[in-house]
Amino acid sequence: MTNTTITLEQFHELLSDSYAVCVNDTLYFVGHDTDDNPYIADNDGDDYVDLSTVDGDIEVHPNYVFFHIQGEPIQMVFLQIKKPV
Repeated sequence: MTNTTITLEQFHELLSDSYAVCVNDTLYFVGHDTDDNPYIADNDGDDYVDLSTVDGDIEVHPNYVFFHIQGEPIQMVFLQIKKPV
């Protein structure tokens, strides 16, 4: 199976519908700055990562998205969060 690459704009569209993601086995919440650029941060707002600074290709794998930010490899899993019943 070959992996697909997507544009930064397509990646940002995916993030626009997301509430939380798992990055390298850590939970992050998705937000948008005043220019509507997506970012992720932990629950305390620390460990902030600007997702408009992706380096190179954004690879879509069956269960995750893979890319680099400032040379750091990022493996992101989109989480589906539902309201409790």
